[in-house]
Amino acid sequence: MQDYVVNGSGALAIFVKTPGVSPTKTRLGATIGQQSADHFYKLAVVATAARARRLQIRLPELQIFWAVAEEESLKSEIWGDFPTVFQGNGTLGHRLDYVYSGLLKKHSYVCFMGADSPHISSEQIETGIQLTAKFIKRRFVVGETIDGGFYFFGGSLPLSANFWHSVKYSTDLTFLQLTRGLTLFGGVELLNKDFDVDTIEDLLSFSKSILTDSNLLPEQLELINWARSFTRSLL
Repeated sequence: MQDYVVNGSGALAIFVKTPGVSPTKTRLGATIGQQSADHFYKLAVVATAARARRLQIRLPELQIFWAVAEEESLKSEIWGDFPTVFQGNGTLGHRLDYVYSGLLKKHSYVCFMGADSPHISSEQIETGIQLTAKFIKRRFVVGETIDGGFYFFGGSLPLSANFWHSVKYSTDLTFLQLTRGLTLFGGVELLNKDFDVDTIEDLLSFSKSILTDSNLLPEQLELINWARSFTRSLL
């Protein structure tokens, strides 16, 4: 991992893949074509960066990192907004363990999110971060997706590698297994349920996001407009 200042602050790790290096949104790409799925993901990364910049202004003690899937892409220009850390190798369980345990050595708490839910406001993510800080050393914070996964995780208590590896990811039981396992280490606080964009059905739901929401950033509105235009072309 890259060197950074140890100051007891919290950390937010945004898990990403580098477009053009690794395939992105492959389940979505199987339906709409990989090129269109990659384009969606690139716009989602831009929207995610904008939300993260707003978070950094509102929470100046929060350290934000891109958790990048490819070690060779850590210095890619696309990740210029924030410092990068490598996700590590192996399964998703291995990578979550690697990033969480590594950042927790230098920060008082660690939060995770991805670039898969670009419609969620920075205020909603901020709520998860603030709850993680509020319940430090006592409770974990998790945001569930409607397909049984999770879009946000926050914690400050050490977790074993066996715990991370025991969860079956990308299934409709992921959230249930994750939260049940977390109760062995501490309490669990839940955020509002939401969705991430993995399938064409998710993209259609995303395209119906409310454009007049005052909490949405211009980068989010641009992506929603693209999704609306693209999904109309499929009908």
